[in-house]
Amino acid sequence: MSASPPAPPASFSFDPANPVHARALERLATEEVAWLGTIDRQGFPHAVPVWFLWEGDTIQVLVQPGSVKTRNVRRDPKVLVHFETDEEGEDVTVLQGVAELAEETAAEWMERLGEPYLAKYRAGLERLGWSLDRMTGDYSTVLRVRPTKLIGW
Repeated sequence: MSASPPAPPASFSFDPANPVHARALERLATEEVAWLGTIDRQGFPHAVPVWFLWEGDTIQVLVQPGSVKTRNVRRDPKVLVHFETDEEGEDVTVLQGVAELAEETAAEWMERLGEPYLAKYRAGLERLGWSLDRMTGDYSTVLRVRPTKLIGW
């Protein structure tokens, strides 16, 4: 008889009065790219750069439904989201979290959050020559990460 996996950790609350937490919140609001780390079927890390939106208390990422990261999250919802460090290797922000694949489609999500998404990524979409319809068509699944722990300095 196999043991059931441990329950996911409780949600993490940021304290804006804490300088490390405040910096993490600033980065979540302003940075364009984060790295999403998932666990592949052999138990190895799989990390890819992603566009994301911080909304409420979750990191939201549009993903392709058949991508490796999507399959990994279906199998194991434990993830990391982290940002690049500065030139000296400081300004570290790593968030452990639990991911879920939302029931709403990317098109439905875009109806709610299209304005802040476009404010952040309009230039990137234009560089790629992509429309919102193409983005939500190709990246039609919404992945939400609820942070459970912050590692930073």
